[in-house]
Amino acid sequence: MKRFLIFLKKVLTNGGLFVLIGILTYRTIFASSDFRLVIHHAAQSHFVFLLCGAAVVALMLWAETMTVRRNLRLLGENQSFLQCLVYTFAGNFFSAITPAATGGQPMEVYLMHKKGVSVIHGTLALVMDLACYQLAVTVLGIIGYLSFGPVIHRLLGNYIWLLWIGLGLNTGLLLLLLCAMFSERFIFRLAELAVRLIALFSGDWANAFRKKTETAIAQYRTSAELFRQNKAHCLVNCLITVVRILAMHSAPFWVYNALGLTGASALQIIALQSALYISCAALPFPGGMGIAERSFLYYFKTVFPSGLLQSSMILSRGIGSYMTIALSGSVLAAVFVLSLLRKNKGFEEKPVGNI
Repeated sequence: MKRFLIFLKKVLTNGGLFVLIGILTYRTIFASSDFRLVIHHAAQSHFVFLLCGAAVVALMLWAETMTVRRNLRLLGENQSFLQCLVYTFAGNFFSAITPAATGGQPMEVYLMHKKGVSVIHGTLALVMDLACYQLAVTVLGIIGYLSFGPVIHRLLGNYIWLLWIGLGLNTGLLLLLLCAMFSERFIFRLAELAVRLIALFSGDWANAFRKKTETAIAQYRTSAELFRQNKAHCLVNCLITVVRILAMHSAPFWVYNALGLTGASALQIIALQSALYISCAALPFPGGMGIAERSFLYYFKTVFPSGLLQSSMILSRGIGSYMTIALSGSVLAAVFVLSLLRKNKGFEEKPVGNI
């Protein structure tokens, strides 16, 4: 019960931050929006394209689930697709409500551990997935910039530094992940640094931490070797991840077609969205909230007519982000309630012995 209360406190704290950012975003971005006009534009749109956008969200979730499941199976952890889908929902939801998406992977590892998955295996599976993700996001962002650099410079103007920061942070994170996965020396140096910091407070704690770390690194090294020996596995995961990222970045394209607009190609729209995403994905805001909306208005102001720009932003973010958060949160809440009901039922049916 104590652990649950601690967990609930963290969820409420991060959720409170998410709500606060949401309120600030509404006041700065949406307060001047005419939602009746947005509803009107949505009602007048070609609804089949909006449905395609929703279907693409399902494709994105499927792709993420497949890469995590493939990684776990390679490491000897046999998890069902539905269980891995729950991990995916957890990753998306907690990444959205925590600054710089820091809460997604730890929550996935926690849920995996509850299902009997080794923490080392769960962590490595997610690190591999994150490495593929960062590679795809960074490469697509660079391609988007190289393809439409002059347009992006003209659109962003003095805000072009957002793109440079995003590219730098994502590239740095990618290099850090690759070092952690394929450089044994890097892992040992990082662990030794942690031991030295702990030793400042307690020598016994430092020695105990060193022993645990040496065991964990040995297991981590053995698991990482599996990925190095299965390059085809990594290549397939990267291809699946590219499909996932393209699906995630295609929301403005479906909205563009739903509103009956013509002139901009799918390549141009997805390239702009790729550059937009990398501009704000690594910044310390839950789900890129606020930054993503404001950036959309800059990146797409020459793609969507001014009278449709605000509605396009709300519909695109609704398909590409808000719907995913709502779906993930709803599924996790249902899973949590069902888990509590099963536990309570099991407790009630447990024999209490003779009186």
